[in-house]
Order: sequence, then structure tokens, then C-alpha cells
Amino acid sequence: MTLKIAIICRDADYSRALSAECKESGWAVTTLSCAADLPARIRLSGAPPVLLFVVPRDAPEEELAALENWRRDNAKTQLLLLLPQDLPGGDRLALRLKARHSLFVPHDAGDLRNILAGIAQGLGKRRQDEALRQRRETDAAGGIIGKSRAMREVMQLAAKVAASESTSVMISGENGTGKGALAEAIHRMSDRSAGPFIEVNCAAIPGGLLESEFFGYEKGAFTDAKRRKTGLFECADGGSIFLDEVGEIDYNLQAKLLKFLDTHTIRRVSGTEFLPVDVRVLAATNRNLHEDIKAGRFRVDLFYRLNVVEIVLPPLRERVADIRPIAEEYARRFSRRLKKKNDVQLSAEAIHTLERYHWPGNIRELINLIERAVLLSTGGEIGPADLPLPAADAGEGGETTCSLRKESGRMSIDLPPQGATLDEVEAALIVATLARTGGNITRAAGLLGVERGTLRYKMKKHGIDARAAKEKLQTGEYEPVTVND
Repeated sequence: MTLKIAIICRDADYSRALSAECKESGWAVTTLSCAADLPARIRLSGAPPVLLFVVPRDAPEEELAALENWRRDNAKTQLLLLLPQDLPGGDRLALRLKARHSLFVPHDAGDLRNILAGIAQGLGKRRQDEALRQRRETDAAGGIIGKSRAMREVMQLAAKVAASESTSVMISGENGTGKGALAEAIHRMSDRSAGPFIEVNCAAIPGGLLESEFFGYEKGAFTDAKRRKTGLFECADGGSIFLDEVGEIDYNLQAKLLKFLDTHTIRRVSGTEFLPVDVRVLAATNRNLHEDIKAGRFRVDLFYRLNVVEIVLPPLRERVADIRPIAEEYARRFSRRLKKKNDVQLSAEAIHTLERYHWPGNIRELINLIERAVLLSTGGEIGPADLPLPAADAGEGGETTCSLRKESGRMSIDLPPQGATLDEVEAALIVATLARTGGNITRAAGLLGVERGTLRYKMKKHGIDARAAKEKLQTGEYEPVTVND
């Protein structure tokens, strides 16, 4: 780590002496005679971590104002002032310039060395912490593949949440979107990463056993309780617990979970002792908990306690840019796991096929499909024929009425009895495609095989609004073209 310091001193001899002292302590020195020269001198090299300003007794206000303005844009630079002993208002000047340290001229060389050593130690610690944080984020994100804008925003929010020690997080999204992977990533990015990460599928444990699984039980709590059992919350002490399908928790147990979130203490079944447990709760659901609250199936107070921060994972159909990297990464993983001689590749046509599919099962469906294709591949490359996808993708909610199949380069279209112009057919096809993608123009352009800008031009030409198109299709205002299978 290079330690840089800029010295501002009007006295050339004193500047050389200070420079020599700083160099002896391992600092790379830049010298200036006036604070007004600071922006120009360091524009190319960047702001130094330390600025040493020898304040002249007659320092003009213009120079002080210039330094004050520079400090506003470089607040991370620590300022060390060397003040004349009888300078009036020296303390006020230090406050004005937000100086971290100050000495009197002539200064004591030992005091200066100690100050610079303390600054260097602090800089090293901060750099080490930053490197550790970046490594955690890199390691955590390693299980999440995606460079689309939507996933970048998700990971940015996840990193902010991870910086908090105990904030509860609700992760929502469709089945197969990777809620468990995101929860583990948050844990690994946090200061709890050295502690345990425990995942609990609340839907897979019978309701009557969930309390004892959560909080444990004492010996003799019931007939088969021959010894004390430690609950999962206690096992996760110092780390994180991920409650998947949290909406499946029995209503009565929800009150006990809420009590834990408020007190961070547990009581084993049939126990009398309240035990403190330091654990962060991450929850996930694919259900509409607002509807469950209205129906009396989920406690509103628990919802808001779990939902301090909500992270919504977008479905794969809204992350088309992530399909290729996910598919290629898992093709490599399965090639090695299944001991293929070489990594199985995906052809450009196969990628195009994957990007046009609707993915109702999201990432889980894509991974399973790639595993099957790699397992059955014999030529080292996966083509469209190796991907058993439905010929007609029903799309979101099944609203779409347009499905395409090309056979021997031909396409069959049934026109209405009254016929239709070419523009009407084009407009109807765009409307149906937008309906399939829920108004997502990028994915609609992919399905139609045109650039996004081209599709926007044609939509403007036909007076089509993406969201309105879906609504009008559903209400019957548009009668889209039907393309036969």
C-alpha cells in the first residue's frame, strides 16, 4: 500500500525538512507552496489520504476558502495543520477546515511520526476491511449468476441489507427464482458469515412439529422426548436462519415467532428457561401474504416485523439477459459432474431457443433442462432439438393467443373471414406477443426476432402501447391473428 501525503508550505526550507521526515516514515510526498494549487496538482494522481498544511501567519482568505472548497469534495482526506503558536483563532480554523490533527510550529518530530503512524494504521485497517467486504460480496455472489439490470439492483440492495446486523428480510418471488441462494448470499456478505446458515422449509415440516423444530424441547416434553433437543434457532446462534415458505407456519406458532423477533429469546417446549439467541431471520414466500392477512391466515404484526426490508426476485422471463450465462455455467458444471470428456457447449440456436421460452419454472426449470441435455448429449454440443421445451409457450397467466411453429421454413396463418391487411396482421402479432410477455418490450422483441428499437418503431407506427395492448387483448378490443401449430 502506497502512503501518499501532500504538503502545503510557503517556506521552501521548512517544506524540504517536512518532506524528509515524511519520507523517512514511508510516505510518498507531493509538495506545494499554495493551497490554491492543490486541485491542479493532484487532478491526475487523485486525492492523497493525508494533507499537511503549514498555516502561514498571514494566510489570505482566498487561500483558506480554496482549501475549504477542496475539502468539501475530498472529505476522506485527513487534514493535519501546523499552526503558529500565537495564531489567533487557530482552533476555529481547525474546525472550519475539519482538520483531524494539529501541531504547533516548530513541531516535535516524534509527535509528527506518531500521528502519521496512527493514520497509516487506520488506512491499512480500512483497506483490509474493504478488501474483506469485497471478497465476501464476490464469494456470496458466486452462487448467483446474473448481470441483467434487474439482478444488479437486487444484489445492490442485498449488499446494503447485509451490512445491517439484525434487520429482518423478506425475499419474495415465484417458485424457482433462487430465493434460498439470495438468502445465503446475504448471510455470506454480512458480518455473520462466520456463523451458521440454517435453511428451514416450513412447508416440508408438519405443523405440529414445527415449534419443536424451531425452539427445541426438554426431556419428557412428550412421550418420545427421551432427551433434550436443541432447536434450529438455537443452532443458528451467531448466524442466520432462513425460513422458506414462511406463509405455511401455523397461525398459533406465528405469535411465538413474533415474540422471538421482539425479544431474541427462546423457550424450549416444556422448558421454563428463556435463552438469549443472536440470530438474523431471513424469510421467503411465493404467496400473497396480504391476501393471507385479509383471510386471517397470517398475522399482520408478524408480516411487518419480518418485512422490514423486502427484496423481490424477478422471474427468469424478465431477466432474458441472464439466461445465457446461467445456461452456459450449468452446462460446464454438469459436464464435469457427469464426467464428460470435454465441456458440453450450447449452440447459438439453442441459446436463442432458451431465450424465447417463457420459463414458468424459472431458474430451477432451466437448470433441470440443462442437466438433462448434458446427460444425453453425445456430440459435445447442445442444439434446439436437445431441449424438450413445449412447442407453444402459454406465457404469463396463459393469456397469449399467438403461438408460432416453423416447419420446413413455412408458417401457416388463419385469417378472419373478412380478411386482413398486412399492417393489421403485423399489429395483431405484436399485440399478442406483448400480451405473452406481460408488456415486456425487450422480451417481445426477442420472441419476434427483431431489435428492441425496431419493435418500438413498429409499435409507434401502429399506435400500440405495451401495457394497454395486454389489457385490450384480454377485454377483446383486439382480435389478434391466430398462428396454427
